[in-house]
Amino acid sequence: MNGLLLVLPLIFLAVLLLVLLALPYRLILSGVRDAGRTELRISLMLWGMKFLSKRFKSEIKEGTMVEAKPRPLREVLLLGLKARWCIMDLIGALLSSITIRRARISVSVGLGEASDTAIITGYLWAISALTSSLRNIEINAAPDFFSGDVNGNFELELSLRPLKPVLVFIMLLLKRPFREFVLGLREFS
Repeated sequence: MNGLLLVLPLIFLAVLLLVLLALPYRLILSGVRDAGRTELRISLMLWGMKFLSKRFKSEIKEGTMVEAKPRPLREVLLLGLKARWCIMDLIGALLSSITIRRARISVSVGLGEASDTAIITGYLWAISALTSSLRNIEINAAPDFFSGDVNGNFELELSLRPLKPVLVFIMLLLKRPFREFVLGLREFS
């Protein structure tokens, strides 16, 4: 009887975890670049309710540059090369579970030189013409011939179901090259 009382909560938690992983989540990434100010906001929603939101602002301080150590980076890259098929399987599972619901990019291009501004704006207009038939993707570009700064904002709304990537990740942990790669990433950070 005591064994059953210990197993029932574990079964309940496992079922609850599977249900939470099978639900569709909505991830919203939005960013603003205006007059040297850069801001990024990440929000995670479930059933229209925001339950996680994080805001990042750019602040560059003097002397905060960290030098990269080439030895651990080289080791992680070699481990990643050995586990490349496993990593590709994980990336494929992740991409198949993501749906783009809406993407909106608005850019004001000013490069100081009028000819450079016109060329870059023309390229952006060509890209926006290619995506104009897609209802959920909107790209706007406006030239600013008097400014020397690129300003704009973007909003990307994704729908994702994390069950498949989590299951693929767990199955890939059974393979030795992928397990060594994950452990190498932990040592690298």
